[in-house]
Amino acid sequence: MSDYKESTVAGTAWQRCCQIVIDNPRGAVPSVRFEEEEVLALADGREIKRSLGALALPFDPAQEIPLRDPATGELTGDLTTYGAAYALLYSAYMAAAEARDAALVAPAPVVP
Repeated sequence: MSDYKESTVAGTAWQRCCQIVIDNPRGAVPSVRFEEEEVLALADGREIKRSLGALALPFDPAQEIPLRDPATGELTGDLTTYGAAYALLYSAYMAAAEARDAALVAPAPVVP
């Protein structure tokens, strides 16, 4: 029996992290989960994505991270730590929360 609408395809496939989830429970050790997917980019421009599951690890602030150039994937020669990444994301959250809160403050009434 032949395969219905069978066709030959050309393209490129790669694996990537599509989502990062940070669990920051009060009174417990934080963790980070990297959700991975495989992407198949077909020559006609369509993409097919398939979930590969999660890579999860507990938070260790002293663990070093070799930095890479996101555009090339090449190592830069610099290092940072999970603790520094945590401080960066905490600061990003606080800046966003404070900007939101400032926008919610009603302006004082103007007295003629």
